[in-house]
Amino acid sequence: MGEAVEHSIDLDAAALGELNSSAASVLLDTIDDLRELQVGEIVNLPQIIVVGDQSSGKSSVLEAISGLPFPTKGDICTRFATELVIRRAPETKIDVRINTAESGSPQLFHRTTFRKDTLPEIIREATNKMGIRLGSTKAFSRDVLRVEVASPHVPSLTLVDLPGFFHSETEEQTREDKKVVRQIAEHYMKQPKSIILAVVSANHNLANQIVVEEARKHDSSRERTLGVITKPDLAGQGSQDEKKLGWHVLRNRPEGREQTSADKRDAEEESFFETGAWSTISPDSRGIAPLRRKLSRMLLEHIQKTLPSLVKEIEENLSTRQRALEKLGRPREETDDLRAYLLDIAEGFQRLVRDGVEGRYNNEFFGDLYDDRETRKLRALLRRLNSAFYVTLVTKGVDRKIQWEDDRLQFQDDSITWIRDEDDPPEYLESYLNLFDRFPEPSSVHEEDLLEELEQLAAANQGTEYPGLPNSNLGFQLFRVQVRPWGGIADFYLEQVISFAKSFVEELFFHVIGADNQTTNAILVGYVDLFFKNKRNSLKDKLQEILRPYEQAYGPPLDVEFHRTLQSATIGREAARVASLLEEKFPAAFTEKGGKGLTHGHVKQAFADVERVRVSQFGIEKVVDMTETHFQMSLGTFAQNVVNLAAENCLISDLHTILTPSMVVRMKEERLKELASESEDVQGKRQALRHQIDILRSGLRICQQARHHERTGASI
Repeated sequence: MGEAVEHSIDLDAAALGELNSSAASVLLDTIDDLRELQVGEIVNLPQIIVVGDQSSGKSSVLEAISGLPFPTKGDICTRFATELVIRRAPETKIDVRINTAESGSPQLFHRTTFRKDTLPEIIREATNKMGIRLGSTKAFSRDVLRVEVASPHVPSLTLVDLPGFFHSETEEQTREDKKVVRQIAEHYMKQPKSIILAVVSANHNLANQIVVEEARKHDSSRERTLGVITKPDLAGQGSQDEKKLGWHVLRNRPEGREQTSADKRDAEEESFFETGAWSTISPDSRGIAPLRRKLSRMLLEHIQKTLPSLVKEIEENLSTRQRALEKLGRPREETDDLRAYLLDIAEGFQRLVRDGVEGRYNNEFFGDLYDDRETRKLRALLRRLNSAFYVTLVTKGVDRKIQWEDDRLQFQDDSITWIRDEDDPPEYLESYLNLFDRFPEPSSVHEEDLLEELEQLAAANQGTEYPGLPNSNLGFQLFRVQVRPWGGIADFYLEQVISFAKSFVEELFFHVIGADNQTTNAILVGYVDLFFKNKRNSLKDKLQEILRPYEQAYGPPLDVEFHRTLQSATIGREAARVASLLEEKFPAAFTEKGGKGLTHGHVKQAFADVERVRVSQFGIEKVVDMTETHFQMSLGTFAQNVVNLAAENCLISDLHTILTPSMVVRMKEERLKELASESEDVQGKRQALRHQIDILRSGLRICQQARHHERTGASI
């Protein structure tokens, strides 16, 4: 191993010391400790940012504050953000790097010494590394130069120098460059823990300087903004700009005298303010020493004010990372660890899958009452899908829809009132009904045409039946034709049940397992996919079993129920005809309320005429009535069997068996490793989370110790 490199630092301790009052020392040390813990990489920590228009004297202000030379216009303009981080630490250390705007590793600088005149040299080197040079089309960069110097003898302070705003585009500074500069400044100015040092030049109209509007936009109450006026010696005598109230005035080094020492610069500034129009300004609002004290006080007040929010921010970040760590579970190295991990998953899965099947939506997985995660509320989803399946059978589950001569309803289920009344479906059902749009509306056949068609078929299929009766198999053949759409509709319905149930199970495993993608994928592939593949085959077999009585074999409904329903239909048909004939032959009986009435002979005559209206040689009308009765009675039974015997019994009721604790208990070690071993990704996440949690806990403890106790003002 090579020997440790010794670092040496030479800074203006006096100038920096004025920025660190005894009152601020403890809080600045607190912030410094947080930075040392790298909390600043997780939450925003206080910093002083210097912003202004180009040539406003920003760099000169920074130099006056810190005692460190910054490149000025005579050297090179600021083309990127420069973060100067000064930290008090037990050991002297220098760290210089470029943090790229794009994702990637930072560019490191090799520095072992840091003197008062080192910073311009570092900035020139960084400018070249970023590709900003003479003849290049790149004028500004979103990359950040970070210069961190640590020493036991310096205060803690972070200063940020930003590119200056400019009004007009030139060949060297395009409209895109103007946009980049604003984006860089906005990134720092909008951070609530940034103190904004807004620099304006006295020789330009205040209203024309962009920084004023930008500062107002990001800090409208001016709670964290301090205005600084530079170049007062360039303002015209008696100019109103000399008395911009509420601002602090500094006199920069004159151009061409940038090498003047800090002490001489301060002395010349003090002499300048003793005479002329600027001498009327309060001593507290002019000169570098009062500005340092003002900044120190402002920094102290800002830290005190933001400390509670900083504590809250740390607590929120800590809570988020603790939950993420809990999601990863305990470290899994031994077989018992693997088994315990999978047992937790299996138990959590079983509990929530039963909640979803039984419609108990109290767990956070299901969202709240108004949450739209309908794919997770499985029972609610299935009930709407079942309704859509039944409605589709009612409206589209017949080969040909019969247009009756009388007022008979197409379907006798009055519970679906919106179908009976020909209204739009309920809004909650529309999206589910749309799933079944692939099935066409059935064609129509008028009752008279159907009877004629069946007359011909009966004649062509006569058997050994008595005259006047059709072949006994004719009704069943007609029934099988009418139920042709049932199989396709039911098969599609079961596919939707499978799809919704599988999506529910997948989301549930992602929720229960959390960030461990390796285990999640292993369970989904090895258990979930296999379960649903087998269930799809089982459901197809069950559907064929349910369809068989209707499509292939003799399957009439129960005798008593069929007879009662058929008789009701037949009587209704004949009663309607009798009423029509009576009204035709004896209209007075329907219009006159006294005098003549119907006689027994009238009724006999009417029934005789009914028989003469249609006397089918094969009794076709009764065949139609029997077929229609059979169809209407069977449709509801078929729908219930598909839902209960197939979807519920063969699939939904078995979802909890996909992964059970008893399965985990019986697993062999090899299988446990396949499912539950930690990937390198999970190990890395756990290590990073633990590190961040330790940092945040330490930072929280530091902040809580520095925070003032507020007494509870309880009163009656």
